[in-house]
Amino acid sequence: MSLGSVGDVSHPFQATSAAGRRAAANDRTGSMSRRAKCRPGSITTSEMDMAPSGDPIRDQQQLQTFLDNIATDGIVGIIEAGHWFLYRKLRLHDGTRLCGQGMERTLLEARLEDWRQDDYVAMHLDVSDSLHPHGVFLSDFCVIGADKHATDNGPLIRLEGMSDFLIERVRTEDASSYGIFVTGYGIGRFTNDIRSSFWNSTHRGIIRQCRALRGQVGIGCEGGAQNILIMGNHTDGQVLHGFRLASAYDTQLIGNSARNTRNAYWIDRHRGIHVLHNTADQVERGCVYGGFHKTRDGEISTGLWIMGNQFKTSKSAITDAYQGKADKFTRIVKIKDNYLQGGNIRLLWSRQVDVQGNDGDGGNAIVTSHEVTGMIGNNFMRLINRADGIEDIGRNLSLESS
Repeated sequence: MSLGSVGDVSHPFQATSAAGRRAAANDRTGSMSRRAKCRPGSITTSEMDMAPSGDPIRDQQQLQTFLDNIATDGIVGIIEAGHWFLYRKLRLHDGTRLCGQGMERTLLEARLEDWRQDDYVAMHLDVSDSLHPHGVFLSDFCVIGADKHATDNGPLIRLEGMSDFLIERVRTEDASSYGIFVTGYGIGRFTNDIRSSFWNSTHRGIIRQCRALRGQVGIGCEGGAQNILIMGNHTDGQVLHGFRLASAYDTQLIGNSARNTRNAYWIDRHRGIHVLHNTADQVERGCVYGGFHKTRDGEISTGLWIMGNQFKTSKSAITDAYQGKADKFTRIVKIKDNYLQGGNIRLLWSRQVDVQGNDGDGGNAIVTSHEVTGMIGNNFMRLINRADGIEDIGRNLSLESS
């Protein structure tokens, strides 16, 4: 307070009191202004007079209305605990913020006897003719699919053409194809046409602490999805793959687990993929990878790291052998510090490989042939059938000789 303000009143105490009253008045005005501008941060289904009814048509209508009403202003919609039924897909919107009250407590089920659509997509963010710049947030609920035979007729949750998304603590069961599927191309049904208008249109996303049970594939990305973190998820009982990156860029698979499937981690047509500290158990193959078709796609897959994983497999633990084509290869491949129980490291087409520090149960080997180039050394497993382009830098020891 200035000396001039003291002189404006007859007593210094009165001056102090006057200043306090002005400050309090300003604070009240500011508070009222802030309250006037404040919008609710979240809304629950019960606050909108909605509750599970046991009728899939009624539940579907309620949930779709709920999604339509929370699509603006960044409001978080909370589907409260209960068993909700679906008879057709729920359509998400750009900017959707949707939560349940736990993946074991908020259940959205599409029963086979109720399902009315040709495909089995239960929750869909469809890019249509425009992209989604405001992102999507999904958490803490479970979606149960109608297809109990994994007929590859639609992902359970499909998100297309978006930026800055987060999916966490979501459980999927009985997906027809993928449990959770994030894609960049976004137009029409499944396609590998990388010339699509919306190719590489999905950026900066996180899928974490989710579970995918049964179906064809647990969790995956396609269509040039870029800068995706897939971390701390669990898949179990898939027909084909636990995790699949069928065209992804700069994406990390970290600390995930896959059980009871053919291939734990399947990677194709990629750039800058890191497979770090994951586990696989009761699978045929741990990590299987390929690459872009050099001539057709005009691109070469580069920068694959497979490091610090533990794979328990009945066939190859790490391999590029599924391609069988010299023009679909990966360049700059680091395979380091993995622990293998059963299965070998089997390479045919990879170039500039660096294979070091891998260990196993004593029966493992590193097998290279065809057009593999690079260096291999310092592994606690045998190097056999060495390709002409491989430099053995030594100290590849079997457990029997160590």
